[in-house]
Amino acid sequence: MEAATVTWTRWTFAQKAVVVIAVLQLIWATAGLVAEPSIDFGEDAVTERVLWVDFNGVHALSGFLLFLPAFYFALRPQWALYYSLYVAVALISTGIWALFTTQPAWGVFTFPNNDADGVFHIATGIVFALVVAIQVGLNRQQSAGG
Repeated sequence: MEAATVTWTRWTFAQKAVVVIAVLQLIWATAGLVAEPSIDFGEDAVTERVLWVDFNGVHALSGFLLFLPAFYFALRPQWALYYSLYVAVALISTGIWALFTTQPAWGVFTFPNNDADGVFHIATGIVFALVVAIQVGLNRQQSAGG
């Protein structure tokens, strides 16, 4: 199998957006890990707010698990779309869940400021959904000859 390399300038909007958003999210997760590295669960878990969001090692690790694969999925245009759609659904659904409890995921996470965490997840999910919508629109425009 021959490796296909495409320069950054030939990447689609979605591929570029996935990389940029993932970098920003990974920087944020790293800052959260540095601010509060504890891997504690339940209502006594210690958290530290980093840019309005409650973080500890568990939350930071979940960010790494969600956003590190972005670099792989960004390698192909279709994969970038599927990844963006998956992340949009994951973030919006967990954001809604976080709005209603300070301990979503059956107590795995602790978010004393659950409203800010919920809004953050929903907003980031919407950004990924917009990436999908914009890229689909660009694809349709391109296939129509425009």
